[in-house]
Amino acid sequence: MVLLPTRRRNGLTLISLLVVLAILALLLAFLLPAVVRVRGAASGTQSSNNLRQMVLAIHNVNDTYKKLPPVVGNFPAQDRDKKGTLFFHILPFVEQANIYQQAQGDVTKNGTYSIRIPLYSFPQDKSAPPDNLYKGWLATTSYAANWMVFGNTEGGSASIPASFPDGTSNTFAFTERYQMCHGNPCAWGYSSLYYWAPMFGYYSKGKFQHLPSQEECDPALAQSLEPGGIQVAMADGSSRMISDRLSPQTWWLATDPADGMPLPADFND
Repeated sequence: MVLLPTRRRNGLTLISLLVVLAILALLLAFLLPAVVRVRGAASGTQSSNNLRQMVLAIHNVNDTYKKLPPVVGNFPAQDRDKKGTLFFHILPFVEQANIYQQAQGDVTKNGTYSIRIPLYSFPQDKSAPPDNLYKGWLATTSYAANWMVFGNTEGGSASIPASFPDGTSNTFAFTERYQMCHGNPCAWGYSSLYYWAPMFGYYSKGKFQHLPSQEECDPALAQSLEPGGIQVAMADGSSRMISDRLSPQTWWLATDPADGMPLPADFND
């Protein structure tokens, strides 16, 4: 009787499988932070692009009317029977002319202030209410306009470059802000002078809050939406990430367009 040689099966042993799994886990541990950074950079780019589009819009408005819209108030004419916000008045310049026209110059008409504008909301804003609507009727925004630049003069009074003695590259135009802050919405179409209006720099000279909890959130201030800092748009059309290390004094100097002071070195940190 001839015995045939038996074939030895090659396969993974339990130990080999555990080694492979350990290597995969180690690789995942190394790759995960990189993936998070890439996703964070991508989301930051989206917010930065939104802000730049809004600044480009105000430049186009300025070229058209030779002045800028107010944070709250009518524009371009002084008509107290019509209500609006800066975010409302720039709609024709951000490819939303149809929404502006249906409102007939008044953001309170035809439920215009309830319409969600994608440009005005940041998907990673965790403070956002369901469907970006405060109590189902007031559309919120992740951005705020600088009160010190735009104010609320009826018909608008600020202009580029006259209203920027310190230079447009040294002055904030827009920043990020929580859509919901301790029960208060930041609403792109809220046209009365109150915390709900899409603005910062009016009730407080304080620096932005870095990822505050809802209990700690102050609607008088801007809020960062990402761990790296707050995205801002300068009035010259550029955007940048501002670190939480920025001093409160430097923040206010960049908010005030006419303080006559150079920005300190920490602005570029």
